[in-house]
Amino acid sequence: MSDYWSTMGGIGVRLEMLGHQIEYSTFNRAIVITASSIGRFDFMMIGPDDERTCAWCGEHIGRVYRMGRFMPELPKHIGCRHFWDIAYVGERK
Repeated sequence: MSDYWSTMGGIGVRLEMLGHQIEYSTFNRAIVITASSIGRFDFMMIGPDDERTCAWCGEHIGRVYRMGRFMPELPKHIGCRHFWDIAYVGERK
């Protein structure tokens, strides 16, 4: 009996997961780089909070981080759907 992940279908799914990871990682880094270039250094983790959200992400949605101060890399894990948004700490948008 063959392992699904070594079949063409399984390899295709893995490649799709890798592509998702690279796309979200690039997007999140672009947000941080762009925001910091205009003097913004506070970021809020945002994204869906549903039955597919892991415990770690669920606890961190809405939390604000300052760049360079224990700010986690996003995506946090394979299949992560969360990303950074600029946080307007102490001011109105």
